[in-house]
Amino acid sequence: MNITSISLSYMFFAISAVEFIVFLYYKFLVINTDPKSKTRKKIVGSMKDPDHWRHRNNIVAFISLFWALVSMAAFIYLKFFYTSGLASIVYIFIYVVLIVLSVALFIKQNKLVRTK
Repeated sequence: MNITSISLSYMFFAISAVEFIVFLYYKFLVINTDPKSKTRKKIVGSMKDPDHWRHRNNIVAFISLFWALVSMAAFIYLKFFYTSGLASIVYIFIYVVLIVLSVALFIKQNKLVRTK
């Protein structure tokens, strides 16, 4: 199935916006759970290992930032440099699968390291 390259570019723009919002969410969690923060106790509560939790959230934030920047680059390329009128919609599905796999692999790797 094909869609116009303009539509595909705006799909990448939407993914970029969502990933940037996810980045901000996780980054605010990391900032607000700093040992010097007043809101730390409200967020952390009685966690067993809040430092590991903060580290993991920080890494997820930067993974989201990476995908936001890649998505923005794809948007710019498709919007301004891609000259063909049609593009396959399969690209967007493959891209979303790559994003999900990168986060899932990080979480799985993080659990393996944590259990050792």
